[in-house]
Amino acid sequence: MPGPHGKAFTGDHVVLDDGSVEFACSRDAGAWPWTALHPHHPGAIQALSYWVSVECAAALGNWDPDKWSALTWTRWECGDPDVGTYASGTYRRTTIDGKESFSIDFADAEGRHICRLDGRGVVFRTRDFEAWRKGDKVAAPKSSSDDFAYADASLLGLAQDERPLLGPLDNGTAHGLLDTANSMTPHHPWLDGSGDHVNSAHLAEVARQFVSLTREGQPFRVTSAEMAFRHYVELGSPFTIELLGRGDSEVAMRVRQAGHDCTDIRYALAEA
Repeated sequence: MPGPHGKAFTGDHVVLDDGSVEFACSRDAGAWPWTALHPHHPGAIQALSYWVSVECAAALGNWDPDKWSALTWTRWECGDPDVGTYASGTYRRTTIDGKESFSIDFADAEGRHICRLDGRGVVFRTRDFEAWRKGDKVAAPKSSSDDFAYADASLLGLAQDERPLLGPLDNGTAHGLLDTANSMTPHHPWLDGSGDHVNSAHLAEVARQFVSLTREGQPFRVTSAEMAFRHYVELGSPFTIELLGRGDSEVAMRVRQAGHDCTDIRYALAEA
């Protein structure tokens, strides 16, 4: 999505001699409702990854807020679960697997480590993004969350006012549908986005609900994750998420839509 205008999750940026950026995080849960989630919640981590990476790149003078960008890969590893909400962090430009990336370390108000987040993406500097996207959005089969058969909330691990995004599990696969009526404010308590496509926070929550389905609603924590984004998932169009592999403490998943392999996701788990 394009860079933020007039809204910022981070502040008090300090650019250090090594090019890293120290920052403070907003504590305004009204402006940033996902900060009310546990800081290790996959949706919260993916929501803040966009804002922090873009705002810190802007602090370094490396960001054009009028250009669209896309996250192509991310991973994170959580620290001890007994931590408070996001208070501060440090952003660094890094090289991971030979590719230009970013890494962010987050801490709570007491300085306790929350998580380390790595990621990389692309910026559409010359492409007419809206025109390029139009063909896929028009071609995608359309449906409505009002007519979709979602799984029981108790199997999806939903908190109060959260919305189901997936149907029942069937032989390791679940169908899903996200549209503006179930995955955007004001209809969802903390999910939001540009409205152009299903974003990484949406997909992190889709994966969390899928894992919950595979565990028949038994609670769990996500301790680390990796996500690879290969094709946009369209809003208002059905998709599938399928189980690729499962170990004692890890689940691998793939999101597919309209013949495209869209996103591969791996969650490492611990008992809640």
